[in-house]
Amino acid sequence: MLRPTFYYATALTALACFGACSDGGTPSDDETGGSAGTMGGSGGTNGGTGGAQAGSGSSSGGTGGTGGSTGGTGGSTGGTGGSTGGTGGSTGGAGGSTGGTGGSTGGAGGVTGGTGGTGGTGGSVGGTGGTAGAGGGNVGGAGGSTGGSAGAAGSGPDVDQNGKMNAPPGTTTSMPQDYLRLGEVRILNNNWGSAELGCGSASMMSIFVNQDRSFGWNFNRQNCDTQPTNANPDFPQIEFGIHPFGIGDSRATSPDFSSTTLLPIQISAVNTMSVQIQNLQATFQQESSWNITFEFWISERDPLQPNPGVYAELMTFWGWQNGRWPDPPNGTGPIGPAANNTVSSAGRTYKVVVHDDAWADGQWRYYQFRDNSGPQKSFNGTLDVKPFIEYLVTSRGYSRDFWISRLEVGSEIDDMTQGTVQMTGITFEVNQQTRAAIIGG
Repeated sequence: MLRPTFYYATALTALACFGACSDGGTPSDDETGGSAGTMGGSGGTNGGTGGAQAGSGSSSGGTGGTGGSTGGTGGSTGGTGGSTGGTGGSTGGAGGSTGGTGGSTGGAGGVTGGTGGTGGTGGSVGGTGGTAGAGGGNVGGAGGSTGGSAGAAGSGPDVDQNGKMNAPPGTTTSMPQDYLRLGEVRILNNNWGSAELGCGSASMMSIFVNQDRSFGWNFNRQNCDTQPTNANPDFPQIEFGIHPFGIGDSRATSPDFSSTTLLPIQISAVNTMSVQIQNLQATFQQESSWNITFEFWISERDPLQPNPGVYAELMTFWGWQNGRWPDPPNGTGPIGPAANNTVSSAGRTYKVVVHDDAWADGQWRYYQFRDNSGPQKSFNGTLDVKPFIEYLVTSRGYSRDFWISRLEVGSEIDDMTQGTVQMTGITFEVNQQTRAAIIGG
């Protein structure tokens, strides 16, 4: 947007049982090992340990314990004797952060050596299968057949602080300032510009998740701005993080809690940061004033506190309508002291066309970059955010003590513009940790 207002200037986006553990005894004959404490929200500390040795002459060793943060251990040695050697502990412990260990040795003797226990199921690390059966039979026993599988999540619904679950396919909302949760990503139905102009009914907008799991926003904005300044666009968008204005600030148009555990973060702690977008496509029934953009916000202090000092907004345009703000129709081109500075990011070059240190009536600083390859209505690939952060630090003197509050992908939509923006996926990355959009259902 060209002319900043008190709300926002561009994307005033969001302007987003420990159970007791039981130890099994040594089983005799066909007895099984003990089981672990019951797994509740977090599980017991350790699963029970299976019998150390199956009974002599039994057909199977002890069964490993279940539950706990570490699965139980299967019977360590299968039974001895019989036409077939005893079987090692048949199953390692289930649940916990590490799967249980299968019976370590198959039974000795018999025509066929005993079979080692199967690895435990349920930890984030699979259990270890049993080792080969001891000699005496014609064939040594086989090792445990399966390592443990991943542990189950704790009980209770997966909701955010507002009680929202991940939006399933077929979800849509046209309620102003509402949002859809997609894991640690939010889609915001942000109509701040229409609301500022008092013509929300003339700016029909919605956000959605399609049956094919693509997602995005629809818009049909009518003649809201009687003075065509392009200063009050609506900004349907994806938000990752939290707005930069501080808890309880009236300028915020998204929740007062971060959508993700990865943001906010101080600049000094950022080693890598990027966003990957799959198959973003904009289609229009009417074009008058629009863009497709990525942006991030900076505050002086932690934005999870009140009054963090909103400091700067930086946008990069992939697509834009010719004559789009900040230049008016037939405008004269780039403005500001940083005009024509360039930043390279993931194989593309972006040029600064606007730099204003008194944006939004002096509330914060603003940079607008545009893709040097020209306006596009689609994007499929990666934007590396770190070069833009380094530009602000090295070229503009920004402190590394400042905070990155959120990352966004959205569209500024102004009067007489109708269409749809949708994509098939989006993944944010901070310090090599990724968070992709998650569809419910």
